[in-house]
Amino acid sequence: MQSFVQALCAGVKRPNWWWVLFSHHVAWRVFADLGRAAFVGIDASYYRARWFVADAPPPKPSDFEPPPLEKQGEGRYTDGKQVVLYLSRTPKVAALEKPAQDSSKSRLYVQEFHLSIPEFKFLLLTQDLESKATALQYLLLESEYLPEESSFAPYRPTQFLAFLCGLRGILAVEYPSVRAGYKDDPGAVNLVVLGPAVNAVKLMTRGDPLEYPL
Repeated sequence: MQSFVQALCAGVKRPNWWWVLFSHHVAWRVFADLGRAAFVGIDASYYRARWFVADAPPPKPSDFEPPPLEKQGEGRYTDGKQVVLYLSRTPKVAALEKPAQDSSKSRLYVQEFHLSIPEFKFLLLTQDLESKATALQYLLLESEYLPEESSFAPYRPTQFLAFLCGLRGILAVEYPSVRAGYKDDPGAVNLVVLGPAVNAVKLMTRGDPLEYPL
């Protein structure tokens, strides 16, 4: 699996995902694992954090929507050609995901999103993932590098995983938060909502944004 991850990250250009799927046996193992690990139906809260200028008016829930497609850029689970929405399981994790700024000039706010969708198909990073979806768990953990700590294309494996999720009808993926210290805190996870579900989920805010105490 490690060699597979390295192969995904090595090229300058994004690989053809169909070619990757049909050329690597381990890719089929991950695809099969997705079917075993997916859940249907969600009723839970996640959070999104953003910095705002200190003397600006308090932000509105709509300020926590994802950027428009032309500003999305390449990142985890997206090659920049589809909008994704990044959320976190707790306000603390959401805050830790944002790089520190001068608190005399900026304020950090957190917005709650309550996802309540009976037919929502998604992937959870559960404790039993290692036993029921070994290849998938390894790919999730092995591919979560910080871009500033990597000399290759660290987001490639997650972009391939997003491609596989599209084939499986999976609309969101929980993944470990490196910045929030997943190795020491298994609850430090994020949720990426993939393109087909973003427009619905971005409206599922609860209450107004709250300033996060630093």
